[in-house]
Amino acid sequence: MKAVIMAGGKGSRLRPLTCNKPKPMVPVMNRPVMEYAVELLKKHNITDIAVTLQYLPDVIKEYFGDGSRYGVNLAYFEETTPLGTAGSVKNAEEFLDQTFLVISGDGITDYNLTEAIEFHRRKGGIVTIVLAKVQNPLEYGVVMCNDNNRIIRFLEKPSWGEVFSDTVNTGIYVIEPEIFNYFDRNVFFDFSKDLFPLLMEKGKPMYGYVASGYWSDIGSLEQYRQTHNDIMDGLLDADVKAQKVEEGLWIGEGTVLEPGVKITEKPVFIGDNCRIEAGVELGRYTVLGNNNTVRGGASFKRSILWDYNFVDREVELRGATVCNHTQILANSAIFEGAVVGDNSYLGRRVTVKPQVKIWPDKVVEDNSVLTSSLIWGDLYRRSLFSTHGVTGIANVEISPEMVVKLAVAHGSTIPQGLHVVVSSDYHRSSQVIKKAFAAGLLAAGINVFDIGVTTTPITRYSVKSLQAKAGVHIRMLPSRKNSRIILEFLDEDGINISKDMERKIENTYIQEDFRRADVKNLGEIKYVPQLADAYREGLLKTINLDMIKRCRFRVLIAYDYRNLSWFIPPLFEKLGCQITTINSVDYSMVDVSGLVQDNQMDMGVLLNSNADDVTLFTPAGDVIGDERLLTLWAYISLDRLGDREIGVPVTAPSVVEKIAAEMGAEVIRTKAHPRALMEVSRENLFQPLFDGTYIFLKVLEYLQVKGMDLDSVMEIIPRSYIYKREVECPWAEKGTVMRRLIEDARNEKIELIDGVKIYTENGWTLVLPDCEEPVFRVISEAESIETAAKLTDYYAGKIEQYKSAI
Repeated sequence: MKAVIMAGGKGSRLRPLTCNKPKPMVPVMNRPVMEYAVELLKKHNITDIAVTLQYLPDVIKEYFGDGSRYGVNLAYFEETTPLGTAGSVKNAEEFLDQTFLVISGDGITDYNLTEAIEFHRRKGGIVTIVLAKVQNPLEYGVVMCNDNNRIIRFLEKPSWGEVFSDTVNTGIYVIEPEIFNYFDRNVFFDFSKDLFPLLMEKGKPMYGYVASGYWSDIGSLEQYRQTHNDIMDGLLDADVKAQKVEEGLWIGEGTVLEPGVKITEKPVFIGDNCRIEAGVELGRYTVLGNNNTVRGGASFKRSILWDYNFVDREVELRGATVCNHTQILANSAIFEGAVVGDNSYLGRRVTVKPQVKIWPDKVVEDNSVLTSSLIWGDLYRRSLFSTHGVTGIANVEISPEMVVKLAVAHGSTIPQGLHVVVSSDYHRSSQVIKKAFAAGLLAAGINVFDIGVTTTPITRYSVKSLQAKAGVHIRMLPSRKNSRIILEFLDEDGINISKDMERKIENTYIQEDFRRADVKNLGEIKYVPQLADAYREGLLKTINLDMIKRCRFRVLIAYDYRNLSWFIPPLFEKLGCQITTINSVDYSMVDVSGLVQDNQMDMGVLLNSNADDVTLFTPAGDVIGDERLLTLWAYISLDRLGDREIGVPVTAPSVVEKIAAEMGAEVIRTKAHPRALMEVSRENLFQPLFDGTYIFLKVLEYLQVKGMDLDSVMEIIPRSYIYKREVECPWAEKGTVMRRLIEDARNEKIELIDGVKIYTENGWTLVLPDCEEPVFRVISEAESIETAAKLTDYYAGKIEQYKSAI
């Protein structure tokens, strides 16, 4: 048996730990993480090992040599350009002339590889994936197997709506050389994204082996620290390379602990040739590498110190990580989650606040207080992007300085010299942030179209009209609790950017991989306020304006005067309707409904402040919003516009299918995420379900063409009954709950478009993990609201049951 250690990773998310060394060389308990993989292979009598290299390859070669000191034979295969996981292994194709094992050089495990290999041979598949059960499966490839352990479903790095199991790919594989027949040399090819889906498509047998033991994929700074804690707690079956002087205390050779050093709580690890002076306090989960000097009065808790560091008197480290050759002078303090890179100098009385990262070779002057990284700020969010964009408290979380950096990150992902549209609502905070964002784009060499005060629908239209590469609209969110702001990112089609692009921007932001344009290539800004007029004219071209003018509809319009007064009155002047307007901030939905009835209006319209959502009111005051509005739009779209297909989210009522069937059309069900729905109509200048003004105008036109009022139209459309509720669930338990739901519903019809949709004889229920909050959204449809509520409550109860069993 031969093996491959994949050791080409940069470890971008571990920076600044990996600025000067590849991820497999990052020390864990005072030795490179890849050393654990080499010793594990040797333990299972696998001694012929290929090592794939790409980032800083000489660092690995110089440390491990030919492998003889570990009792193995190492052969190195270097890629000059990234080839992906499978592509890099193909570089070693001639070496791998028999069944071989693949293992990551930047993870740690004590799995029984012999048992995994025997499992592979018994099953006779082309690939066996070693699997683990994890609490949060989002950063891994989720795998589902049948009762014979054959893999039947595989998805790389899903969103919560796509999670169907808590069983994930560990990156450890047993593979037959036959796989090399399915792709060419020197092309980028990934195991999880390319090879495995290809093999499943071709019907090649792939199996999953669920291993027991310890496994840590060191993919974040938090997990890096946790891995040290796990090893000191004895969770990993591997040797610690230092003398264990007592339970929970390891001290290396040549280390001197002066009398008076206090070990306040164990476990504690100290490497070779350290000098620890009297008065030093070492607390739980302290790890000190080699050749460190710690002066009296210093205090460590939950902290990691690499090699050749000097820590002066009265220094405090609390949950910090410090790399090599760093000096920390007296009375300084470094707090939870902070990281200090190689060759740094921190002066006296420096305070490094939690989660701050200091890149290598930095000097921090005396008495400095670092509240954000020397290069970038707020890095410790669950995700930079929410469902609709980047959100936070205005001028606190979303500050001008943060936004400039975010804009440079965005601009760095776009070819230099292209254009981006920027806009904002009326609010001063939004306009300040817009100017900061524009400045960041210009610094990255991106040209800017500033279209002024608009709405998101206008910005979508403008991106396509101006043939820009992207767009960003900045607006305040309606909230009485705090002043939250959102930056909505659009692609060249004017729709929300993809998850891949979000990750690209976020990774650039976190890794600080910015493009600084030459002075001659800085971007230019052009002000194009007339795009709002172009949008208005574009809207009017989509309807039969003369017909509507003849009708003289009586319409009540409720809208936000502050943000839409420049837009709404000129639009309705051209419609020729008898318009009564009210300021929506002063009226509730019940108020609007009552005013429509009292004033005998033909229709009521309530636009939100961004004009991307609308609620309609019939002459009888009936409220049409959410699912009913979606159903109305589907009916009009298929009947009047002659569309042959319509996209609706997985949450939409099933009556949409009934309407489509009667009209000979097709329904495309999408994920609940806005982009998924927009992609169906990405070629259009207007996004129907995300443009309240467009929807209202098309409804108005339909009523005139048919000679009907809105009450009569709604009587024709089948009624649906949907009941919703939320169920709290910790992030760590979501994957397990999803797996249990799927397992328990194996005899029912289920869909996995987004979340788990379960069909029963009484209706359907969708269990959808929320992407931003630790909750499940449970949605049911049935023939009555009472039955829908019972279905929802039933599955909410099952979620509670699964949680209590975890």
